[in-house]
Amino acid sequence: MNHKINWIIGAQIGLIVALIWAVVLVGRDEYESMQADNEEEIENPQRVSEQQGLQVVTLNQATQQNSGIRVQPLQAYDYHGSIKVLGSVISIQTLVDYSSQYQQLKTQLALAESVLPNHQLQYLRYKQLNEDDKNISDKLLQEAQTQVNNDQTQIRATQAQLKALNDTIIAQWGAPLAALVTQPHTNGALHDLITQKKVLVQVSFPLTYTLPERNSSVYLTPIQGEVSPIKADYISQSIQTDISNIGKTYFYLAPADILRVGMRVNVVPATATSASLKGVLVPNEAIAWHGGLAWIYVKTKPDTFLRKPVASDTEIEHGWFDSTLQPGTEVVTRGAQLLLSEEFKFQIKNENDD
Repeated sequence: MNHKINWIIGAQIGLIVALIWAVVLVGRDEYESMQADNEEEIENPQRVSEQQGLQVVTLNQATQQNSGIRVQPLQAYDYHGSIKVLGSVISIQTLVDYSSQYQQLKTQLALAESVLPNHQLQYLRYKQLNEDDKNISDKLLQEAQTQVNNDQTQIRATQAQLKALNDTIIAQWGAPLAALVTQPHTNGALHDLITQKKVLVQVSFPLTYTLPERNSSVYLTPIQGEVSPIKADYISQSIQTDISNIGKTYFYLAPADILRVGMRVNVVPATATSASLKGVLVPNEAIAWHGGLAWIYVKTKPDTFLRKPVASDTEIEHGWFDSTLQPGTEVVTRGAQLLLSEEFKFQIKNENDD
């Protein structure tokens, strides 16, 4: 009897223990679920957004103060020294194509102009015979007249095509290079380009740089190339800009011995090796290096910062010279790396969301 009672008591105790563990496990799951909900509700504020394709970091005044972010305006700076800029060897395939089209149209025009006098003479002869007692039929006279009209129409149409093509070349390459295309290929600059004796180099100078003189030259050296400087002669202004540099662009003609299409080159003017350029001094502490490029954060609003590239080819005392930024532009001089890390967090989050 006692054995049976002990068994019942033991079973009750085991049941009580099992219920206690069940309560603990269920409570833990609910607690973890509540914690997860709280974490989702207390999510970090969104500090990076995209505006017109650019990433903008937004920090309120309290966060800026707690993070130690400092901002100061850029000071004007007159740079006196050797002007050194970048250029690139560009393809002239479209110029070659335009030249071929232009010469074909010129041939068509010359052919139409050469047959027109004969057809006009034939028409006059037929007209005289027709008026002389109908020695030739009206039908033949009409056909001769139609032939003359067709020749004249062909001439006008070809002339219009030539003008339209010339306007297109000027719009894309400028008048001087367009003039090269309209000339025969037996000699001249375009002939040297087509025969790969020379290459066309587009050079990007600072906005404050004056227009090169007609017979001026520059010296080119391929980036990371241990070769003697290559002299290049000025041709004209470039209609298109160089997307990797902000400034005025110009065309130069250079020997094609070692230069190839797509090659980047350092450029130094052959004359006036020392010049004065107006710009700003970007202090070293404002620079945030990323991807091998120098960046700064510009304060566009009291709580908004925009990352911009900085020219890093002219290092001066305490910083870098940049001719594209305006004096008075407010930039972050302490905390730039913090803003850059916020952008990285934003990019990583977007990648995870995807």
